[in-house]
Amino acid sequence: MGLRILLVVSIVGLWFVVTPASTYACSCAAPGTPEEAMAESELVFLGTVTSIGPSDEVGLLEVDFDVATVWKGPEAETISLTTQQDTAACGYPFEERVEYVVYSWNGVDVARCSRTAPVEHAGEDLAAFATGGPSDSEIGLPNTGNGGLVEAESPQDRTAAILVVVVIGLLLLGVVGARMYLRRHDRMRNATSVDRT
Repeated sequence: MGLRILLVVSIVGLWFVVTPASTYACSCAAPGTPEEAMAESELVFLGTVTSIGPSDEVGLLEVDFDVATVWKGPEAETISLTTQQDTAACGYPFEERVEYVVYSWNGVDVARCSRTAPVEHAGEDLAAFATGGPSDSEIGLPNTGNGGLVEAESPQDRTAAILVVVVIGLLLLGVVGARMYLRRHDRMRNATSVDRT
């Protein structure tokens, strides 16, 4: 009876852990004000997309911009950034020949969850930065941003969960096996002592 329960519990537990999770799950936190978004970004600029193509990294697109204004980060005439290929993975849906206010972190990443927007939808940002925006020293905060992304479960978290379930299953199997062994051993000893009398 105990072995059956262990088997059912193990199968159900493993089913929840081992079944494939959705690869694409974009969950966004509110991006905050333009000033907050700038404080969390490494690079903030106004630029027009000149080309979009596959990146050297799998699953990413490389987006090239002609830069009009840089509010935060190194001055440049052109900038290349990356974004996830799929918007379900928080990739930003850039279009060629469209001008954007872009917020980037990790040097080159742009996400759908950031305040990045076409210039016609970025009035609040443009108004906030009309005076040139605050400088890095005025902001006084380190870049802690992740483009508004909510951290998802990492492959290491999933591996750890699987390992925990396997270890618990093995421990339960060991306990049930030891119990069955002791019961059999006791029955055999009782049967032997009954035969001797």
